[in-house]
Amino acid sequence: MWKPQNIYSEYILQQPVVLFGKDAIGGLAVYPCARVAVLCSSSLREENKDFLRKVFKRKSLHFIDRSWSGEPDLEGLQGSISALERIQPDVIIAIGGGSVIDGAKLCRLYYEFPFFQVNETKLAQLKFKTRFIAVPTTVGSGTEVSSAAVFINRKYERKEMIVSHDLQPSVVVLDPEYVKNAPNAVIVSSALDAVAHIVEGYVSVMKNNIMNIYAEKGLQILFQELSEKAPEKRDYQRIQFAGYLGGLVQNHCIVGAAHAVAHQLTSYGFSHGEAIALLLPGVIRLNCSASDIAERYALLCHASNIENIDSLIKFVEIQSERAGIAQRKSELKAVLESLKTEKNFVENVCNDRGGKGNPIPITEEYLTKLVEAYL
Repeated sequence: MWKPQNIYSEYILQQPVVLFGKDAIGGLAVYPCARVAVLCSSSLREENKDFLRKVFKRKSLHFIDRSWSGEPDLEGLQGSISALERIQPDVIIAIGGGSVIDGAKLCRLYYEFPFFQVNETKLAQLKFKTRFIAVPTTVGSGTEVSSAAVFINRKYERKEMIVSHDLQPSVVVLDPEYVKNAPNAVIVSSALDAVAHIVEGYVSVMKNNIMNIYAEKGLQILFQELSEKAPEKRDYQRIQFAGYLGGLVQNHCIVGAAHAVAHQLTSYGFSHGEAIALLLPGVIRLNCSASDIAERYALLCHASNIENIDSLIKFVEIQSERAGIAQRKSELKAVLESLKTEKNFVENVCNDRGGKGNPIPITEEYLTKLVEAYL
């Protein structure tokens, strides 16, 4: 099926098949395949592996512990790629958080196209033979529905991404059992990433009216589940749905300055979720200096049953406190104070592909104002 590969006006891409609910992965029992490789982290529970063995009992099933730690980098992928070359699967299943799924996308890419060169090979000319299935174990990365694979360029210590709609999974499995037992701090920081996808996508220069509806509903769910319920009372399936909607918004609208800055902070000891949670309130306040953008934020709040923009910002800040993230705000500000005039850092932020949707162009002046006046 034809898919748009560049920036157009409004469109909606073909979406993956979504299996959801407890033991939803069992729906793959009739998935057409012969050799299955499950790429996961070493923390995948043995009971989950046993269930997969039952699901694929008539197939050749292999588990591969990811060969990279933390965020994927191209050098760290080699062990997993070598395993794929030995197994020669026709289906690759990635089970894990954003770094596992992004890394699995890249492993699949280099397994099939070992000659691939970042920024040189034209992805539109490549056709995958293996099918790709994503089983997220966090709720906010959005990579399970994204056309991008994010990795760290170790040479420049910055995040980069490879983008092609063919990188999207063909099937996504949303099983709440994979996420509900995670530490509350992990769930909240991941969910705030989904909030950022929604909020930044809604005011993006890449307008999309269908995605706006997804954004409004996704933010409403996250606000209800995180601010109005104790952790043990949350509906983790609804939170997964909201994270998935946030991923759709991100994929169609691109995001903004919070992501552009956060993508550069991995090398400075901040996880993506931590950086996003600390940056988003300041980015909203700064963007609201333009009245038309403030109106867009207010419209999102109204449609999501949130009183006003201040209530949205307070929601993010309270969740950051509950997750133990807020205490790192002064540390973040100090790091950014030292980096805001460094040429490479500023260029990386301004050129970050993930931040191109920001409604105010990201410049050195914008970054300075964000750090000095809004953080």
